[in-house]
Amino acid sequence: MQKIVLVTCVAPKRNHKCAAKDLYQGDLFQELMAFAEAKNPAKVFILSGKYHLLDLDTEIEPYDVNLNHVSETELKAWSAKVIAQLKAAGCNLQNDYFYLLTNETYRRHLVTEIKYYEVPFHIE
Repeated sequence: MQKIVLVTCVAPKRNHKCAAKDLYQGDLFQELMAFAEAKNPAKVFILSGKYHLLDLDTEIEPYDVNLNHVSETELKAWSAKVIAQLKAAGCNLQNDYFYLLTNETYRRHLVTEIKYYEVPFHIE
């Protein structure tokens, strides 16, 4: 069983293309990343409204997509893609332990597929 941390994206972003871990700004994101690193996980990913599952070093352009404002159908499709990406990245959804550093909207359809998980923070 490996530890995997999924960190939510946040609205404050740099205004130029850069690594995902550097694009997102603000105290909340910094606190979530510090928590993620303290868990000494096998993998940390960022959940992006636009790009889905992101490796920390993946270079992306700034964007303005918020899953809190999409339909349930779009949210389910986004979640299905994230699940597929997790599997492709070598995550075992039935054996690995996930820390979900997200709000309820971003994790709602993920937790139906992940057996072992923890939600250590309430995020609006």
